[in-house]
Amino acid sequence: MLLVTYAGVLSGAISALISVKITKQFGLNFNLQFILSALVAAVTVGGKALGKGVANNNSTKIVHAVGIVINKFSIKKKD
Repeated sequence: MLLVTYAGVLSGAISALISVKITKQFGLNFNLQFILSALVAAVTVGGKALGKGVANNNSTKIVHAVGIVINKFSIKKKD
């Protein structure tokens, strides 16, 4: 959950920087930042909703696959 929060903050900050650079380089009069930020927010929320749908439909498979990966990296105790 924490990683998703940071990804949202990072994508918002990057979109703001990109929009400022585009506005300055092309000499645009309107503030592109609002349009680009809204687009990034819409994609972030939509992607999160799609991800939740996939997670709900495939939860058992996902947990099993993660368990297999964690098992590969676990340290086996000697008897």
